[in-house]
This record gives sequence, C-alpha cells and structure tokens, in this order.
Amino acid sequence: RISAGRRFRHIAMPEVDTLKISNDDAAFILGKNGKTKEKIARVSGADLDLFEHSLTLEIRGTDEERRRAKKYVECVMAQRVGPVHIEETQEDDDLTVIQVPTEAVGFVTGSQGNFLRQVEEEWGTLMFFADFRGRGSGREVSALG
Repeated sequence: RISAGRRFRHIAMPEVDTLKISNDDAAFILGKNGKTKEKIARVSGADLDLFEHSLTLEIRGTDEERRRAKKYVECVMAQRVGPVHIEETQEDDDLTVIQVPTEAVGFVTGSQGNFLRQVEEEWGTLMFFADFRGRGSGREVSALG
C-alpha cells in the first residue's frame, strides 16, 4: 500500500546498445585479465558487459558514452586484423594524433607494446597506431579519450 503523501524519484536507466561480435573479437576486446574491456569502459565512460556464450557486447551509458565506446571497440577489433583506419573528416574532440618518424616507431611502441600501455594507464587514454585516409605516408599514434 502506498500513501498519498509519499514521493518517488524516477531513476532513468541508461540506454543499451548491443553489438554482435566474433569469438576472436570477444577475446581481443576482453584482453588479458579483462584489461582491454576495462580500459575502453574507463576511457569512454560507458559500462561494458561481454557475454561470451552469446558473443554479444552490451554498452550502457549516455548517447555520447555509448558512441565513444562503440568507436573504441571498433578500433580495438580493427587492430586484430590489420591497421586501424580513421577518416580524417571525423570531428571528434576525443582524438589526438601524433606523427611518429618511422625510425622511432619501435621506441614509441616499446617491448610488446608496453610503453604505449604505460602511457594509456598514466593518461587515461586508448592508444594505437593508425592510418589516416587523406594524409601522406608515415605512422601516426592516435590517442582516444
């Protein structure tokens, strides 16, 4: 029984986007000990739930958080099969690009990507090498978040 004078607060549930993914992508998105999934969630602000039995990824959050999380997930999945391609026309405020001379790529990457992972952790970003359509040759590090 509810008394007439009692007030209830409406709690809005965040919107959910669901992505179907492959088994290989699921492993890549999860990462070692779940670190990649945690990193995407931290950088995007969204909550991510990976259901390995149904190969679905649920992304919860605001429109902006979900948009960023989907973009970051797509970049991580692209890394698994080849270079990440980013359209230069994307006008996101969460992208920083650093041009890296070819002779410095190994230094910037570090042993098994450890230097990039260390920078990601320290600065709360998601970093990877990307090819930008519409630009000249050379490698560029992208920092998202």
